[in-house]
Amino acid sequence: MILVFLAGGAQSSFTPASSPWYLALNLGTGVVAFFGIVFLYRGYAEGIMSIVAPIAGAFPVIAVTLSILLLGTVLTPIRSLSIIAAIIGIVLTGVKLSSFRRTKDQALTSQLNGRRIIRGADYGVGALICAGFGLFSMGVVAPIVGSILAVVVLKAGESITATGLIVAGRVKLVRLSPTALSWVLLIGACDAGGFATYNLAITSAAGDLPIVVTLAGLLGVVTVALARAFYKEKLEKIQLIGVVIIFAAVAAILYF
Repeated sequence: MILVFLAGGAQSSFTPASSPWYLALNLGTGVVAFFGIVFLYRGYAEGIMSIVAPIAGAFPVIAVTLSILLLGTVLTPIRSLSIIAAIIGIVLTGVKLSSFRRTKDQALTSQLNGRRIIRGADYGVGALICAGFGLFSMGVVAPIVGSILAVVVLKAGESITATGLIVAGRVKLVRLSPTALSWVLLIGACDAGGFATYNLAITSAAGDLPIVVTLAGLLGVVTVALARAFYKEKLEKIQLIGVVIIFAAVAAILYF
């Protein structure tokens, strides 16, 4: 409750008693967000990143569709085309054809209900649905609960879910080295900061949830840029095409 009180300064009119449904939705979003992360990491671990990444990166499709259907958001034709182009660019930046070719002759498929699918694709779809629903829900909750408090409640939902699964599955915890722990803390801080800035954008741009969530989808481009800077990974032609499409789409969104 102390955290709720302190974080409530971003939205002083909100109290848990006055808006219990928003609080419940906020907690539920934390549960969904946790499973989205699990699906993404499981897909990376068991599948092919060049397949999982573009599938999961298309999450703005879910959030934009829900915004139009449930919130009645109306987009101009130019913005609609720009959002579609940006999502296509996001998907293309996650594709590495060379990585796929190197592993295509290995065991890429798994049996699922009698059908053969590319390994990791199912987890990518799970991450896609969770991320799309999660960011849409945060777009609904943040203006009511508050930008900072919404993140606190979201992380509480994630923590409760993780703790429950650890206890239920009797998972043995691994002691992290100081270096690994430092990375985990940094990742957690960046994750919380990302949600906070997303919420701030949502609250300051009322009615523009599709635009904000599409721009949030550019996180894949940042990942590609960091891989290029620190690991000297070369961008493939299809990724460069995706980057060009994204910059053109973002320019159209911002200036038209």
